[in-house]
Amino acid sequence: MKKSLTALAALAVTGLASAQSSVTLFGVIDAGVSYQSATSRDPVTGASSKQSQWSLANSGYNSSRIGFRGTEDLGGGLAASFWLEAPISNDDGANGISNFNRRSTVSLSGGFGEVRLGRDYTATFWNDTV
Repeated sequence: MKKSLTALAALAVTGLASAQSSVTLFGVIDAGVSYQSATSRDPVTGASSKQSQWSLANSGYNSSRIGFRGTEDLGGGLAASFWLEAPISNDDGANGISNFNRRSTVSLSGGFGEVRLGRDYTATFWNDTV
C-alpha cells in the first residue's frame, strides 16, 4: 500500500510539472488565387492569340510563416521561453523550417523583467509595419 501511494504521488508531481510548460505551433498562410489573361496580335499577319493562366500567389497583405513558441516554468518566479519563426512559401513550401530567420529568441523572465537573446523584431520593423 505504501509503495502504491508513493508511486501515485510521484505521478501526480510529474503531471503537475508537465502542466507548467507549453509549446505552441502557430502560423499564417496568406494565399490567393490569381488569374491572368492576355491577348496578343501578330503585327505581320494580324492573327490574334489569347493566353490565360491560373496560379497560387501571396495575397500581399501578410507574409506566410510557421513557428514554434514555448514556455517552461522554472519555479521561484522564473520562466524560460523560446520563439522560432520561419517564412514559408505557399505553393511549394520553400524557405521552410530549416532556417528560422524571421524571429528566433530564447528568454529568461522573472520579477526583474525579461532578458531575451537572439534574432528579434526591431523598432524599425514595428515602425514600418504598423
